[in-house]
Amino acid sequence: MLRLSDRLQMIADQIEPGETMADIGCDHGFLPIYLRLAGKSPKVIVADVSALSLAKAASNARLHGFCAEAAAGVGMRMAADARGKDDAGMDFRAGNGLFVLASGEVDAVVIAGMGGKLIRDIMAADLGHTCSFKRFVLQPRIGQGHLRKWLLRHGFAIINEGLVTEGAHIAEIITAISPGWMEVAGTGSREADAGEGMAAGEGSSPVAKGRDSAHTDFPVVRGMQDGADAQGNAMIWKIPPWMIHAQGPVIDFLTRSLTAEQKKLSNVMRAKVRDMRLEQTICHDIDYLKRLIEEYEHGQQKKYEK
Repeated sequence: MLRLSDRLQMIADQIEPGETMADIGCDHGFLPIYLRLAGKSPKVIVADVSALSLAKAASNARLHGFCAEAAAGVGMRMAADARGKDDAGMDFRAGNGLFVLASGEVDAVVIAGMGGKLIRDIMAADLGHTCSFKRFVLQPRIGQGHLRKWLLRHGFAIINEGLVTEGAHIAEIITAISPGWMEVAGTGSREADAGEGMAAGEGSSPVAKGRDSAHTDFPVVRGMQDGADAQGNAMIWKIPPWMIHAQGPVIDFLTRSLTAEQKKLSNVMRAKVRDMRLEQTICHDIDYLKRLIEEYEHGQQKKYEK
C-alpha cells in the first residue's frame, strides 16, 4: 500500500469515503493514487497544467497497478473525447485549473502546494463553475490570509483547518464547502446539519458548531465581519481566531508566528528611519497572537480538568 507523507495524509483524511475527487496540480499524483488504492474514492481525476508532471503521475499510477495514460493538454475545459482514461476509476487530464472538469463532475477538489493567491485566482476564474463542486481541500504554501479572506467573502464555509509539520515548516490545510452546499437538506452529509453563524467582532469569528464526528471541536466558519480588517489588520486573516481549534501542532504554529513578529518588530525599530505606523501594526499583531496563545492554553487546561 502506498504510504503518504504526513501532509498528504492529512489532506486525504479530509476526503469523505465514497466521494469522487480531483487533484488540481497533481505533481507526482500520489494523493489520488492512494485514494483509489484505499478504496476511499471510486473515481479520481488527476490534473496538472504541466504535461511533464502529468506524465510523471501517470507513470507512478502504472507502478501501482493502474493502466494510466495522460491526455493531451488544453487551456480550457476539455471535451469528453480529449480526456485520458483507464478502466480503474482514474482519469488523467492536462489543462488549466478547474477548467479540466465538467460542472459538478466530482464531489471534492484538492488544490495543494501552490501560493494562496494562485489558488484564489484558480477558484475565482469562473465562480459559478467553482461552486458546482461541494468540497475544497486547499493547502497554500504562502498567502494563506488572502485565500481565507476570498473564501469567506464569497460565501464559502471553512469546516476544518489542519496543521502538519513538514521539515522546517508547518503546512496549513483548509477545508471549505461551497456556497449553498451547507444548506442542502436531506443529503445525509455532516455539513447539511451545521447550524447558522453568529455575529462577531474583531478577534472572534461568526461560527456554528457542526455535528462532525471527525472534527467535533472545530467551528464551522461562515464569514467574518467587514470590520475585522478595517485597519489593515492582515494578521486576522493570516492566523484567524478559529486556528486555536485546528488539528495538529497549534501551539508550535502560534509561538513560531509570535517569534517571527517579535523579530520583525526588532528589525523595524533598528531602522535608521522609524516607521511608527508599521511598529504600531506589528505591536497589535503581537498582542493578538499572545491572546490566541492564552486562549488556546486556557482551552487545553479546561480539557485537562475534565
